[in-house]
Amino acid sequence: MGKVILAVDDEPFNLDLLEAVLLPEGFAVEMAESGQEALDKLDQIDPDLILLDVMMPDMDGYEVCRRIRADTTMAYVPIIFVTARGKDPKDMIHGLDIGGDDYIGKPFNPPELLSRVRTALRLKDLFDRLSRIKAELSRYVSLSTIEMVENSISGKILKTGENREVTVLFSDIRGFTTLSESMDPQKVFEMLNLYLSRQIHIIESFHGIIDKLTGDEVMAIFEGPDMVKNALDCGSAIVDALKETDEKVKGDWVGVGIGINTGPVFMGSIGSDNMKDFTVIGNTVNVAARLCGSAQKFQVIFSDDTKQLIRDSNLAYQTAGTISLKGIKEPMEIFELLTTKTG
Repeated sequence: MGKVILAVDDEPFNLDLLEAVLLPEGFAVEMAESGQEALDKLDQIDPDLILLDVMMPDMDGYEVCRRIRADTTMAYVPIIFVTARGKDPKDMIHGLDIGGDDYIGKPFNPPELLSRVRTALRLKDLFDRLSRIKAELSRYVSLSTIEMVENSISGKILKTGENREVTVLFSDIRGFTTLSESMDPQKVFEMLNLYLSRQIHIIESFHGIIDKLTGDEVMAIFEGPDMVKNALDCGSAIVDALKETDEKVKGDWVGVGIGINTGPVFMGSIGSDNMKDFTVIGNTVNVAARLCGSAQKFQVIFSDDTKQLIRDSNLAYQTAGTISLKGIKEPMEIFELLTTKTG
């Protein structure tokens, strides 16, 4: 099947003409006789390109274009205005400014129309390739790193980084090193994939960003006004999910311990010109890692700095005593998450 083109025009004759030009070139043509019909069709099909008339009753082509570009859930699709107003420079500039990709006047020259269609489709193919590459990269590179690269290229962030207030979550499989010594490497790989994939899905569902995957350890960052609640709820959900997994797995595979801390960090890129990573550093991160190392199997522990920011009375927790953490001068009181109640 060829590329799908959605032709939108309130005059059936114009639609028939567009179809007569496009079909012999191998394109599949969908037609709509109004702006609203075009928008309705976009809920049913994913065209590769839209040929859009401007002067239509009820909803003109400019408004259709605005609504398409305002829908952030819709994949990019080129829009070419095909209109009798094409000779007015002001109309052309307006159409391009609101999101159109090209402008063709009526009556159009068929070879010119086909040439502009092919050009727009080449750009669409390039955009789709970049989207697929980004999606594939996100499986191997943290989302924060990808966003850092995009923002750096567009000049939105300083290369030196910035200070932020975040909640950091570390999750680590208990006894992994000892266990892996006696297991077949392929089995270890399979079990890591099982445990890590479930954690990643849960972290993302609670608006966390995966910063690091190091062996059996996961580091995630939470930001915003609900970062503490999201991190604690996330820790609870990870424990619940992996307890269920643990019961189904045969052998001596073990569960995770989770440490959570909140405070200031420095967020930015580190490394050389040839290889960079986007991460957060600071004592807040170090304490979260140490808390994770102190947590028992299926235990979520967190710092007093995190406790002070808890706003949700449905979170049940208790003091877990005072402990000394490696590399931290003063002993600190820690707290254990018991359960997450639902209202």
